Amino acid sequence: MPVSHKSPKRTLMTETAFQTPQGLLTLQRYPIRKSDTLRAWDAADELLISYLHDEQVLEQVMGKPDCRVLIFEDQFGALTTSICQAVNAVNKHVIIDVITDSLIAESAITQNLNSNDLQSECADVGFLDSISTPADKYDLVIYKLPRNLAYCGDVMTRLRNSMGADTKIIGAAMAKYLPLTALALLNETVGTTTTSRATKKARLIFSVFDENLSPKNVYPTSYCTDEVSGELISHSNIFSRESLDMGTRFLLPFIPQTDRVITIVDLACGNGVVGVVAAQKNSKAKIIFCDESKMAVESARESFESCCEGRDASFYQMDCLDDLEKQSVDMVLCNPPFHQQNTVSNHIAWQMFKQSMECLKSGGTLWVVGNRHLGYDVSIKKIFGNSIVMESNTKFMVVKATKR
Repeated sequence: MPVSHKSPKRTLMTETAFQTPQGLLTLQRYPIRKSDTLRAWDAADELLISYLHDEQVLEQVMGKPDCRVLIFEDQFGALTTSICQAVNAVNKHVIIDVITDSLIAESAITQNLNSNDLQSECADVGFLDSISTPADKYDLVIYKLPRNLAYCGDVMTRLRNSMGADTKIIGAAMAKYLPLTALALLNETVGTTTTSRATKKARLIFSVFDENLSPKNVYPTSYCTDEVSGELISHSNIFSRESLDMGTRFLLPFIPQTDRVITIVDLACGNGVVGVVAAQKNSKAKIIFCDESKMAVESARESFESCCEGRDASFYQMDCLDDLEKQSVDMVLCNPPFHQQNTVSNHIAWQMFKQSMECLKSGGTLWVVGNRHLGYDVSIKKIFGNSIVMESNTKFMVVKATKR
């Protein structure tokens, strides 16, 4: 019998060793997935960290008493951990505040700080609410430019109260995510803004605070739509914040109606439009709104108060359905996101479907809308053992599954 010479099976591993000027850090994306081959940082993180070291920016601001540093939109902790590493190396006390709208980002930053043993009395790290206005002045503001420029403008406008003529304001972005409109926005909300030359397809962004600017913050905004009785409220970091998106509009007619007392979850709630319609169709239902975005949860809360006056509901910032009791709900309604940060991925939807299965009571139903090419009906059938395409068109499909 001939011997089979098979090539050894390749195991894809995530690169976790992040080189900084002070040494190596171990960084991982969150949630941790065995099959994940993506790094927890990019060339823009590397460029910004190198600049801070080469130009001795931290040494300059740490020379001030009660030094305060603000970090905005650190996706997985590369900026925060490297700043803490540098602060601990010189044994200086620095207050570091982090603004992120994402619970997943906050969890990643906390996890990477702990895994690198960087929580210390020197680097005093805290997280700030993404919809509040910080009261303290900062000596240094560093950030990764968000893809959502409305969100960037909203936060930067509120941060003006915490900036002054001596505040160093330095951002970074991959060049492909740095449109001219972003520079115009920063010119209007912060002050004169310029960029560095591209290095590894990344650029630095430098702004000089202009106290004479008076930008107006329009968020939160609101809109009305025929599908909802009342006004929907949207903070700046909300998907389809100015109008009802086509996928959600396709789902709304399929939301069931009953006179029974049931519990309905609006998962990945955004501004809460799905949960609001479910509440208006089901007068005895208890509605639970869940999203990993703080701005989404607050938008849903304000939308519900506007559209369902006198009704009670629950609002949770959580990763999918992590904190929801098992076998506790009758229906889950969802228009899943198919990306994390700048990366297209199906792992979030898969997690949502699995956790919906766990949280539904026997006989409970999951209702999902998604782009046809994503094949949610196949994924859901693998988990639930059944799925029905209730309706489809050239772009979307509505899928129903029942927990048996």
